[in-house]
Amino acid sequence: MIRASQHIFYKGVLLLLFTMAGLSCERLDGIIIDGFDCSNCYQEKPEFVQLNVFVTLDSENPFVPLTIYVGDVEDNNIDWEDTTYNKSYWVDVIPGRYYSVKAEYKDGSKKIFAIDGDDVKLKENTTDCDVPCYYQVGGYVDVRLN
Repeated sequence: MIRASQHIFYKGVLLLLFTMAGLSCERLDGIIIDGFDCSNCYQEKPEFVQLNVFVTLDSENPFVPLTIYVGDVEDNNIDWEDTTYNKSYWVDVIPGRYYSVKAEYKDGSKKIFAIDGDDVKLKENTTDCDVPCYYQVGGYVDVRLN
C-alpha cells in the first residue's frame, strides 16, 4: 500500500519528468547564447531587411519628412520618401547596399537637414542556432538633433 508521502513524491517526479520532456524539444528562440540571438535569424534568405531611422520630435517638429537614398545623398538616387510621426521609423530595403537618410527639421523660419547613412548586410550563421540562418547587420541611422 502506498502512503500519502510516497504518493506526493511520485506525483512530483512525474510532474518533473513531464516538464523536462516538454522543454527538451523547444527551440531556444529569444535566448541569447554566446552573444547571438537566434530569434533574429531567418532560415530562408530574406529579400528585404529593415532600415531603422531615429529622429527628434518636439513642439516645432511634431513630424519629420524623410528621404531615403540608395548610396550617398549626393548621388540623388531616391529610394523612398515618407514622413514619420514617431521617434523611430523603419522601412524595408534590399540588403547588401549602403543607404543614406535625410531628415528635414524646422528651426523658426529656417530648415535644418540631418543626414546619416549605414550599410545594410545579411550574414549567414551556421553554428549558433538549431539550423543555419541569416541575420541582419547594420541598418541603423541616427538623424536626431542634438
